Amino acid sequence: MKRADDLLFPLVKELGIEDNIRLTEIKKSWYGLFKDPLSSHMSPSKLSEGEILLNVDSPVWLQELNYFKERIIKTLSPYGIKEVRFRLGRVSTKAKSGVHSLKSKVKTLTTEELSYIEETTSQISDGKLRETIQKAMKKALIGKRG
Repeated sequence: MKRADDLLFPLVKELGIEDNIRLTEIKKSWYGLFKDPLSSHMSPSKLSEGEILLNVDSPVWLQELNYFKERIIKTLSPYGIKEVRFRLGRVSTKAKSGVHSLKSKVKTLTTEELSYIEETTSQISDGKLRETIQKAMKKALIGKRG
Protein backbone atom coordinates (compact mmCIF):
# COMPACT_ATOMS: atom_id res chain seq x y z
CA MET A 1 0.00 0.00 0.00
CA LYS A 2 1.38 3.43 -0.99
CA ARG A 3 0.87 6.74 0.78
CA ALA A 4 -1.40 9.22 -0.99
CA ASP A 5 1.27 11.93 -1.13
CA ASP A 6 3.64 9.51 -2.89
CA LEU A 7 1.02 9.05 -5.58
CA LEU A 8 -0.15 12.66 -5.80
CA PHE A 9 3.23 14.42 -5.84
CA PRO A 10 4.21 13.26 -9.37
CA LEU A 11 0.76 14.27 -10.63
CA VAL A 12 0.96 17.71 -8.99
CA LYS A 13 4.42 18.23 -10.45
CA GLU A 14 3.30 17.12 -13.91
CA LEU A 15 0.31 19.49 -13.83
CA GLY A 16 2.60 22.38 -12.88
CA ILE A 17 0.59 23.35 -9.81
CA GLU A 18 3.25 22.58 -7.22
CA ASP A 19 4.01 26.30 -6.63
CA ASN A 20 0.31 27.11 -6.28
CA ILE A 21 -0.15 24.40 -3.66
CA ARG A 22 2.89 25.62 -1.71
CA LEU A 23 1.64 29.21 -1.89
CA THR A 24 -1.74 28.12 -0.55
CA GLU A 25 -0.05 26.32 2.33
CA ILE A 26 2.05 29.40 3.12
CA LYS A 27 -1.06 31.61 3.10
CA LYS A 28 -2.89 29.23 5.45
CA SER A 29 0.07 29.22 7.87
CA TRP A 30 0.99 32.91 7.49
CA TYR A 31 0.00 34.14 10.96
CA GLY A 32 1.68 31.16 12.57
CA LEU A 33 4.89 31.72 10.62
CA PHE A 34 5.15 35.46 11.26
CA LYS A 35 3.88 37.37 14.27
CA ASP A 36 2.67 40.96 14.34
CA PRO A 37 3.74 43.44 13.19
CA LEU A 38 5.45 41.57 10.33
CA SER A 39 2.43 39.45 9.42
CA SER A 40 0.10 42.44 9.21
CA HIS A 41 2.35 44.51 6.90
CA MET A 42 3.21 41.85 4.32
CA SER A 43 1.40 38.98 2.64
CA PRO A 44 2.35 36.32 0.10
CA SER A 45 1.33 37.13 -3.45
CA LYS A 46 3.10 34.80 -5.88
CA LEU A 47 5.47 31.84 -5.79
CA SER A 48 7.60 30.70 -8.68
CA GLU A 49 10.53 28.28 -8.67
CA GLY A 50 11.53 28.91 -5.07
CA GLU A 51 11.08 32.69 -5.19
CA ILE A 52 8.21 34.24 -3.28
CA LEU A 53 6.81 37.69 -3.98
CA LEU A 54 5.47 39.44 -0.88
CA ASN A 55 3.14 42.42 -1.03
CA VAL A 56 4.00 45.14 1.47
CA ASP A 57 1.56 47.84 2.54
CA SER A 58 3.85 50.89 2.71
CA PRO A 59 7.23 52.18 1.53
CA VAL A 60 8.42 52.38 5.14
CA TRP A 61 7.67 48.69 5.72
CA LEU A 62 9.16 47.83 2.34
CA GLN A 63 12.47 49.25 3.52
CA GLU A 64 12.15 47.72 6.99
CA LEU A 65 11.44 44.23 5.65
CA ASN A 66 14.67 44.22 3.68
CA TYR A 67 16.43 43.97 7.07
CA PHE A 68 14.39 40.82 7.81
CA LYS A 69 14.94 39.23 4.39
CA GLU A 70 17.24 36.43 5.56
CA ARG A 71 14.98 35.63 8.50
CA ILE A 72 11.96 35.48 6.18
CA ILE A 73 13.78 33.13 3.79
CA LYS A 74 14.83 30.91 6.69
CA THR A 75 11.27 30.79 8.03
CA LEU A 76 9.86 29.90 4.60
CA SER A 77 12.62 27.45 3.62
CA PRO A 78 10.53 24.38 4.59
CA TYR A 79 8.21 25.42 1.74
CA GLY A 80 11.10 25.41 -0.75
CA ILE A 81 11.66 29.18 -0.64
CA LYS A 82 15.18 30.23 -1.60
CA GLU A 83 14.58 33.89 -2.46
CA VAL A 84 12.15 36.64 -1.49
CA ARG A 85 11.14 39.81 -3.31
CA PHE A 86 9.04 42.66 -1.97
CA ARG A 87 6.68 45.03 -3.77
CA LEU A 88 4.15 47.63 -2.72
CA GLY A 89 0.68 46.18 -2.95
CA ARG A 90 -2.47 45.11 -1.20
CA VAL A 91 -1.83 43.14 1.96
CA SER A 92 -4.29 40.49 3.03
CA THR A 93 -5.78 41.41 6.40
CA LYS A 94 -7.36 38.08 7.29
CA ALA A 95 -7.21 37.34 10.98
CA LYS A 96 -5.44 34.31 12.43
CA SER A 97 -8.64 32.30 12.15
CA GLY A 98 -8.73 33.14 8.46
CA VAL A 99 -12.33 34.34 8.71
CA HIS A 100 -12.49 37.79 10.27
CA SER A 101 -10.83 40.89 8.89
CA LEU A 102 -8.71 43.04 11.18
CA LYS A 103 -10.58 46.03 9.81
CA SER A 104 -13.92 44.52 10.79
CA LYS A 105 -13.41 45.55 14.39
CA VAL A 106 -15.33 48.79 14.73
CA LYS A 107 -13.53 51.33 16.85
CA THR A 108 -15.56 54.21 18.26
CA LEU A 109 -14.66 57.27 20.26
CA THR A 110 -16.04 58.05 23.69
CA THR A 111 -18.35 61.02 24.17
CA GLU A 112 -15.52 62.79 26.01
CA GLU A 113 -13.19 62.35 23.04
CA LEU A 114 -15.85 63.56 20.62
CA SER A 115 -16.52 66.60 22.83
CA TYR A 116 -12.80 67.34 22.99
CA ILE A 117 -12.55 67.25 19.19
CA GLU A 118 -15.60 69.47 18.78
CA GLU A 119 -14.35 71.97 21.37
CA THR A 120 -10.86 72.06 19.86
CA THR A 121 -12.09 72.72 16.33
CA SER A 122 -15.03 75.01 17.16
CA GLN A 123 -13.01 78.18 16.51
CA ILE A 124 -12.13 77.18 12.92
CA SER A 125 -14.42 79.14 10.60
CA ASP A 126 -13.62 77.26 7.36
CA GLY A 127 -16.02 74.29 7.32
CA LYS A 128 -13.93 72.01 5.11
CA LEU A 129 -10.78 72.69 7.13
CA ARG A 130 -12.64 72.06 10.41
CA GLU A 131 -14.03 68.77 9.05
CA THR A 132 -10.59 67.65 7.84
CA ILE A 133 -8.99 68.40 11.20
CA GLN A 134 -11.80 66.61 13.03
CA LYS A 135 -11.29 63.51 10.87
CA ALA A 136 -7.54 63.60 11.50
CA MET A 137 -8.06 63.94 15.26
CA LYS A 138 -10.55 61.04 15.30
CA LYS A 139 -8.15 58.86 13.35
CA ALA A 140 -5.27 59.77 15.69
CA LEU A 141 -7.28 58.99 18.83
CA ILE A 142 -8.48 55.67 17.47
CA GLY A 143 -4.94 54.82 16.33
CA LYS A 144 -3.56 55.33 19.84
CA ARG A 145 -5.68 52.44 21.08
CA GLY A 146 -3.97 50.03 18.67
